Amino acid sequence: MASSPPLQPTYSPSQISQYLTHLKIPSAHHHDSIQHLSPQEALCYLTLLQTHHLSQVPFENLTLHYSPHRQISLQPSTLFAKVVGDNNNRGGYCMENNALFGTLLRSLGFSVYSAGARVWSAGHWTGWSHMVNLVTIGGEKYHVDVGFGAEGPVVPMRLQRDGEGVLEKQVSPATAKLQWRGIPGTTDAEQRLWVYSYRRDAESELVMRYCFSEMEFLPGDYGVMNYHTSTSPKTFFTRTIVVEKKILREGELVGSLILGDRDAKRRVGGVKEKEIRFESEDERLKALEEWFGIRFGEAEREGIRGLASEIE
Repeated sequence: MASSPPLQPTYSPSQISQYLTHLKIPSAHHHDSIQHLSPQEALCYLTLLQTHHLSQVPFENLTLHYSPHRQISLQPSTLFAKVVGDNNNRGGYCMENNALFGTLLRSLGFSVYSAGARVWSAGHWTGWSHMVNLVTIGGEKYHVDVGFGAEGPVVPMRLQRDGEGVLEKQVSPATAKLQWRGIPGTTDAEQRLWVYSYRRDAESELVMRYCFSEMEFLPGDYGVMNYHTSTSPKTFFTRTIVVEKKILREGELVGSLILGDRDAKRRVGGVKEKEIRFESEDERLKALEEWFGIRFGEAEREGIRGLASEIE
């Protein structure tokens, strides 16, 4: 007789409570299970969780630059300790943030699994390098992503095979769309994938950002993906520093804080309100603390020495 597959990891009720507190979810909306919620209530709660996650947990790759070891772990317990337990306002890149969030959703009783995605970059598709969560509520499947940065989705997006897709809200004036369609680069005209696209404002065109299938990816798949993404000198994440999180005001996402190699920007309503430039490592580290509340010790600061991302 074949042995049963291992259960997917979950967080304990106390960890769930700590996680929700970290996300600044109002205490009236702290649940340790969604089983008592109707499908519509569960969808609203999922939207609330996604909104707060995007505003409290940054999309960032700092471990690949400010670290003595530069190793990314996708273990749920390690991710929880880094983001929720460390009290240093850390986040992670796509596989970290979505693995962490997916574990929270599973712990709350959501029907959720993750899938791999290809990113559209410089006119071609990367290999499998991104992770998304797929959540089923009331018989409908939703695409949920808290790990793509400024142009990623901000609400659960229903998978609808019929039609051209529906424009969903992003951070105003931007919108986003999910379509079941063919993609450039394939030789089989019958191939279809889910394509997530982003539009900066009403006057702009939709731009493909990534595509994914509904096939469930397993931990071994992400082990391969994570190794390449975090170690290859050709990937975006090993060459460039990025930190981004959304600005939440009165329950709505209204803008973003974005820090890169040489500058930091605050955008609200599609308009840049503030920008600062860095001329030294000290200036960038100061901005990380002032804008994101992220502080590094001496060993982490020394980790960037000699890397292409260091400001010399």
